[in-house]
Amino acid sequence: MTVQAAGTARSRAIARYLGLYPRSWRERYGEELADLLDREALGLRTRLDLVRGAVDAHLHPATPSPLPVLTALTASALATAHALAIASQPVATEWPGYLDDALPLITGSVAAMIPALIGLWLKLGDDDGPLGRVGVVLGVVGATAWLLALLAAAARVAYGPATAAAATVAMAGTAVLGVALFGRSRVALGVLVAAAGSAGVAPPALAWPAFAAAWTGVAVVLVLDYARRTAVGSGIRHAG
Repeated sequence: MTVQAAGTARSRAIARYLGLYPRSWRERYGEELADLLDREALGLRTRLDLVRGAVDAHLHPATPSPLPVLTALTASALATAHALAIASQPVATEWPGYLDDALPLITGSVAAMIPALIGLWLKLGDDDGPLGRVGVVLGVVGATAWLLALLAAAARVAYGPATAAAATVAMAGTAVLGVALFGRSRVALGVLVAAAGSAGVAPPALAWPAFAAAWTGVAVVLVLDYARRTAVGSGIRHAG
């Protein structure tokens, strides 16, 4: 490849990554980022950071996005409804324990968990560290596999060890992400996220209530954080 062709390919790659960012973000920072990337190697770490930054820019713009808050609220509400449905049974179910009638509730909760976990990871910012990356990968991959297994169960494909394994991976990733948040001084949020991920090791009768309670706590913290950031952003705009 000639130098000119290599330069053209690099410019196209940079343009593709910049295109992932919101228009308002590109108008403000795009030229500066393009100049920076033009002087750096586009290695795997840089590419991953660009993708993470683009997701962060969409979810956390100057005016905070309610998406992570709404998904956490949805996950907690459906998990609570599922826990109540399980608790109303005359005989306690073993973990993970599903009911046909309540299956849509936990399916919806797990689906909402996926974007919520990504939103939680983005709160770590550039200092996500190895724990944050391992946590979000395990959490998202596990939750996606868990969701697919639950959908298969709803289609009358019997769930079994694969479902339990997927749930375990999702829980482990969530717990690791909670530890990462705790380590970045997000103490309350970190403890609650870690508790949500550790719910599966609770006694069977307490597992689902613990899962629902922890996610409800996460949702409350995110709501308060969103309200604070919105108020701060509004104050800055009025001051300007």
